[in-house]
Amino acid sequence: MKFKRAITGLLGLVLGVFLLAYIFRLPLTSWYLTPVLSANGIELHCIDWSLTRKLDLKVEKLCLSYQGQQLEVAGIRANKQQIIISRANLTINSPLSKSDNQRTELKKLALDLPKQRPLINIEQLDISSGFSAEPVRVTVQENRLNHFTVSRDINADVTVTGGEIVANIMLNDELAGRFIALPKNVHFSTDSQIKFDGITLNVASSVTADYQHEHQHQQNKQSIEHCDFSAQSRGQVTAEFQLNQQQLTADLSGLKNQVVVSPICLDKIEQQQYKEFARAHTPLTWHVQFTQPIALQQKQLSLPELELTSSNEQGQLVFKNTQLALDAPLKTLYSQAVVNFTSDEIDKLMLKARIEAGHVNSEFQLSMASLPDFIDVLADGVSIKGEVELENILTRPIAGNLNADISVKRAQVFDAKVTDLKTKINVHLSDSQNVTAKLNSAIKSATYKNMQMSGLTNELTVKSDLSVGELFADISAASKLAKLVTPKLTLTNLSVVSNATQSRALQATHHVFVDGIEALITHHMSKVAHPFELVIPEQAMSKLNPILKQFEPLATLTDGVISGLIKGDVNLLQASGDIRIAKLSALYNDYLANDFNAQVKAEFSSGQLNIAPTKFTLNELRAGAVVTKLQGLLQVDANHPCTSNVTGLVMGGAFVVNEFCPLATSQTAMIKFENIDASKLVTLDAESGISLSGRLAGTLPVIINEQGIAVKQGQLVNQGDGKLLITNNAGFEAVKAQQQELSTTLSLLENLDIKQLKSSVDLKPDGWLHLGVNLQGFNEKQQQAVNFNYNHEENVFTLLRALRLSDEITQKVEKEYAKKGSNNG
Repeated sequence: MKFKRAITGLLGLVLGVFLLAYIFRLPLTSWYLTPVLSANGIELHCIDWSLTRKLDLKVEKLCLSYQGQQLEVAGIRANKQQIIISRANLTINSPLSKSDNQRTELKKLALDLPKQRPLINIEQLDISSGFSAEPVRVTVQENRLNHFTVSRDINADVTVTGGEIVANIMLNDELAGRFIALPKNVHFSTDSQIKFDGITLNVASSVTADYQHEHQHQQNKQSIEHCDFSAQSRGQVTAEFQLNQQQLTADLSGLKNQVVVSPICLDKIEQQQYKEFARAHTPLTWHVQFTQPIALQQKQLSLPELELTSSNEQGQLVFKNTQLALDAPLKTLYSQAVVNFTSDEIDKLMLKARIEAGHVNSEFQLSMASLPDFIDVLADGVSIKGEVELENILTRPIAGNLNADISVKRAQVFDAKVTDLKTKINVHLSDSQNVTAKLNSAIKSATYKNMQMSGLTNELTVKSDLSVGELFADISAASKLAKLVTPKLTLTNLSVVSNATQSRALQATHHVFVDGIEALITHHMSKVAHPFELVIPEQAMSKLNPILKQFEPLATLTDGVISGLIKGDVNLLQASGDIRIAKLSALYNDYLANDFNAQVKAEFSSGQLNIAPTKFTLNELRAGAVVTKLQGLLQVDANHPCTSNVTGLVMGGAFVVNEFCPLATSQTAMIKFENIDASKLVTLDAESGISLSGRLAGTLPVIINEQGIAVKQGQLVNQGDGKLLITNNAGFEAVKAQQQELSTTLSLLENLDIKQLKSSVDLKPDGWLHLGVNLQGFNEKQQQAVNFNYNHEENVFTLLRALRLSDEITQKVEKEYAKKGSNNG
């Protein structure tokens, strides 16, 4: 009886213990499981379980976390054969979303997996993460221990070992589109194997992806423009993600990527000539290759090399050593880019650039056999190369440098043709926005219409401050031209030194030298006016000889100076000037002009030149007869020059010309003589034995027209008595011997006191002079009056030539001045 009571009490005690344990099962379970789970890195947050009548385990709720990931489970039924989970929620928190002080150091998986346990079946598992807008819902079934099949939203096979989780998963655009927004016309499928050891996530994928972009632009109600391009990728991708170091490494070298632009995009170019050039030289199919693995660590992206190659291998674009921070990509971008392109018309196009945090350094080179047809300039052998450096392109203001060398073998712009053009450009822009641009160019030869140039060089410098509201610039230039040839004129050693300031208007000064001739030009160009001033500093007239001889080879300027000032307005085509010529001496063939002086005041307006009557003087003119003390008035009226009231001394007397206009096609100049020394007019050589003395006066109407120079009805008369002496003249004696009947009459002329002399003068354009002479006098020896008529013809041009050559003094002066003019010219 006592034994029975003892057994009964013991059973009651056991049942009581079990009852108390069941009642306090939850805290007891937590107390027991917490250290066990913690040993595997798992934290227990909540648990609620009970037993069924069949002693199966029923878990209403279970909350666990592992390395920052949360799992909530509800509706668990477990027995020795299987564990069935009705609902489960898994929240995945990426370590990238946490700050450094919140981030948990992950450890490699070291799961103590039992060798025998019930198989797990999850009827509904919702996975939430930052990678999708909606949770991913799957069903998990464990067919054999630690081997799981995932279905519904994602299809995958998962294998779990103590140190690694391996998943084989397939994904496509249709599935991904249920959770994230994808661009239209994106189609892809991947077959991936994912391995995770708690710290490192490894992915190996086979990728097939296609993207078609359709762009439409409504140009007008009737027309819609299209421009489409497509991209496709095929191949293998491997990636490794180190969660603790937040380092992602992806190898995309196994991918074959291609981008194709539709030819219809080029049809948007309106100009047909541009469109044809773009079609011929724009590659539309490009292959993209990631030749080396890319890396992402601590939001720092590293792309060692990206290569784009056109399908025809004409173009290549390579990016090397690209690095940037994802939170500030432009400010931290560093990359090296190389562009190479060739085609039938482009021999070489090369660009090398280095980009670093808003700084760009680049080299460029372009070589073309000729420029494209759509450029209005025809050019052969074009070469451009140089360097560009830009700073502060993100922060502004931009600073930088540009250095470029341009060379062209041959070029034609409209009527201008250029050979061997070489240009060097240097531009510097400082942080304070001060810009300095220098242009040095040289041309071997050039032609424009009927003009030819050779040896042209130019140096141009422009300085400006771009920080101000308006454009202000200081400009300096120096140009040199070895030779300029026109149909009527050849100039050598031309140079122009210019300085200008550009503000609201252009103010410039040009110092010009042409064959040693110097001039200074200043002008002020604005929207409403363009006044100028031309200063001719005093300089030797002999500097004009190289120009003068091209028009008159027999002419030489031997002495004298010229100076002047001309003011006007280019827009109004108006100018006024004051030109001074002093002590000018010149030779023309055998003619000599000495000491010419004039100060000319001229006005130019509406295309017409006008000069008010201006006095000029010429000390000496030698043209056979020596003319001295010339003076008169020079006048230009509407581009027609004339001289008037010209007076001078000749042959011991004086003359006056009423008016002479050099450009008039037909005119009559009236020349009046008085007090002419007859001995100088008629005297022959010293051995002739014939002499004439006395004074003469006369009037010569000189007619000038297209036929030449003529004199009609000119007259010469004596002023006072004169005398004619003929002694020992062989010709005169021969005439008397041959004509005995005239011998007595002719002898009266041998010593004749002239009382009256009248002569008519007629000169033909060919130079033949006809003199009709009536001579009346008295022979004292024979005490007989004489009335003698005489007609004489002679070529006056030949006569004047003979007179000039017979004048030894003139010859000596001419030689002296010719030598002087040659030296100064």
